[in-house]
Amino acid sequence: MNRPKPFVKGKRGVVGVMLRRDKLLTIRRSQWVTAPGKLCLPGGTIEAGETEEQALVREMKEELSIDVVPVRCCWRSVTPWGTKLAFWWADLDEMAEPLPDVHEVAEFYWMDHLEIHQASEVLPSLPRFIEAWRDGEVDLPTIWDL
Repeated sequence: MNRPKPFVKGKRGVVGVMLRRDKLLTIRRSQWVTAPGKLCLPGGTIEAGETEEQALVREMKEELSIDVVPVRCCWRSVTPWGTKLAFWWADLDEMAEPLPDVHEVAEFYWMDHLEIHQASEVLPSLPRFIEAWRDGEVDLPTIWDL
């Protein structure tokens, strides 16, 4: 599979893709951020001068107090409002337990694709990511019968 090429201009964001026992780390956004109460993958804005990898590490530390090791960019998309998103697969220590920053994250969950499909108040980028994974557009191993 061809690796996605990086975006270079415009508003950019990074999204963390962490798996544990075939479940994705998802978050419910806090009431104090854009799209409050929405379910999504953790992530945020890539700041000026940051690489995608640096932004991923910073955002996971800020939002969930976890240390991650970026593996590779597995997918790219653009939101309806023009933000260019880089989805990064990252390793997370098996013993690490996320501790949400309540100003950014209300709750976290480990969810499979069926649980995500049945969830309420889901940010559109999450089901689109699952669909792209199902369609072979995401550079990740197949773990679910999508």
